[in-house]
Amino acid sequence: MRAIRRTKTVEGTSIPGIIHNGGSYFYINVDVYEDGMVNCWELTDLKGLSGKINSGWLTPAVPSGKQLSIHGLGAYTVESAKWTYNAASYYQHIQETVSLLNPDHTNIYEISDREQEQSEARRIAHSPSSTEFYVNSEMFYQTTEGKSVHLFMKNSGAVYLVDVVIYKDGKVAVYNLPAEAEYTLEELDTLFADKTFFTTMDTPVNVHILQLGEVTLGEALYSADAEEKLKELHNLHKQLNGEQTAHEACRAAYYAYLENPGEYYREQLRIKYELVPEHERMYLGDMDTKDWDYQRILYHPEETREV
Repeated sequence: MRAIRRTKTVEGTSIPGIIHNGGSYFYINVDVYEDGMVNCWELTDLKGLSGKINSGWLTPAVPSGKQLSIHGLGAYTVESAKWTYNAASYYQHIQETVSLLNPDHTNIYEISDREQEQSEARRIAHSPSSTEFYVNSEMFYQTTEGKSVHLFMKNSGAVYLVDVVIYKDGKVAVYNLPAEAEYTLEELDTLFADKTFFTTMDTPVNVHILQLGEVTLGEALYSADAEEKLKELHNLHKQLNGEQTAHEACRAAYYAYLENPGEYYREQLRIKYELVPEHERMYLGDMDTKDWDYQRILYHPEETREV
């Protein structure tokens, strides 16, 4: 039988959530779609979601004393917290989010037994990447895509864990605040310089995680540098516009050095390497090598590489 397939666009929104995996806690954006499907490191329907919450895989709380990891931002000790939901009310919160997206509950999707059996047999765990966008014109439904990062933000005398989305046209939107805020790409430098956006804390700080609660975060196991996060946002804007990113320029300089291993090309590689946000340099290679060969060339040139 001839095989074909199609891709369907399903819209939704993201809400805060926490994955509890192997004793560790990870802050995530739980993607909730208008067809009732939910992505929490795996795409599932509402029935399957109930099981994931009841098993503790997806949770609305972190016990005091545990570390909370926030992708691309850091890992921080939860000293104390006032959480909004328990397991049952958090599931209800997600159900209500689906209802806001789809008031009539039309075309709600349920994973069939056959689909489940196929996924298990093929060892496939579906976890599609969502695409950030905003509607800039209802006429012909014209949209502009964006990409986001997590940051801490000072707002009206309080601190929030926010999502900062930079869009292709240079618009910057901040979500998970009491009222969404908008800036321009040019304003980002000032917002980082005056520490409106930040990544580290010297003393325990009370942080609002909108929809989840208030958390006092203390000692960091590790954290990204704020200036490196600013680099990341500028690189995301380049990526959205099809421009060469710092990662791509660094890889090109790396291959140029391998072909011509002289001091000129080594210096060019150093310049390009330092333009890559520090917390993203591990992605220059594969999962095993990370950026180790880049470091060897730049900081230990006397060492040889096995090929």
